[in-house]
Amino acid sequence: MSGPDVPAVSVLVVNHNAGLHLGHCLERLRSVADEWRTASAGLEIVVVDNASTDGSLDAARELEDQDPAPEPTKVRLIASARNLGFGAACNLAARETAGRYLLLLNPDAWIDATSLRRLVEALEADSRLGLAAPRLHYPDGSLQLGWAPPVGVVGEAIQKFRNRFEGRAWNHARLPRLLRPLLGQGWFSAACLLVRRSAFEEVGGFDEGFFLYFEDADLGLRLGRGGWRQRHVEGARAWHSRGVTTGRLGKRLLSPDVERYYRASQLRYYGLHRPRWECSYLRRRLRRKFLGVADEEQRTALLRLLV
Repeated sequence: MSGPDVPAVSVLVVNHNAGLHLGHCLERLRSVADEWRTASAGLEIVVVDNASTDGSLDAARELEDQDPAPEPTKVRLIASARNLGFGAACNLAARETAGRYLLLLNPDAWIDATSLRRLVEALEADSRLGLAAPRLHYPDGSLQLGWAPPVGVVGEAIQKFRNRFEGRAWNHARLPRLLRPLLGQGWFSAACLLVRRSAFEEVGGFDEGFFLYFEDADLGLRLGRGGWRQRHVEGARAWHSRGVTTGRLGKRLLSPDVERYYRASQLRYYGLHRPRWECSYLRRRLRRKFLGVADEEQRTALLRLLV
């Protein structure tokens, strides 16, 4: 597409067994699109499904088949025969879209039109702003951590402390302002982010070597190294149920399969970006942790990551 047909925003939703959440997400997006067309250039919505088996695709297919549907806000579905992983699916969606800005949105998250407009305005006001983030909330309105310090031994220790006080206001505004000058700009959760397409493409998009987890931290790091700024936009909000597609057993507890994905990505991130002593420290700490896993099959699978 070119000229006036190019949408301002391409919404990229990666689905894997999100259940009814996907339908809710898409209905919210269609409402945003109805309002968006009256205030700015177009918006397109693309869902990449990572081989879901729970029937969640029915909602996407229903919206995709609706006719007439206003273009370019009609929901488009790209169904993969296998689970590509989050980063690879986002990259695929980005290649299949044309928006100047990419809204990364989890299927268990949603944003309103006013907040999306504020994110776009922030990017349009600063040509070196590569990423704009809303304030994240849980569905009940309570605060959710959407920013974290740079991944590393110190950064992860600080984030572990922050997790204990997730609902405190100082943990979302005052503390990040204090930490950034000391540790670096950190990274924002990809549950809901608006990314400048030119910045995303300049750094090569998501590193597809991360199947699940740490891909957003890696993207934030590479954007920073490329001279792209990233910031939270005041007045922009999004809501995120969290953990629907990753098999979390609670806010902090991961299922066995997802634990393996998480640790594999953590080890890869450290290997790519952290000094040798931190990599050695992480491997020693994880070995002790894995040896304490009661389930023999899970313990063996985790220890294999360290070979």
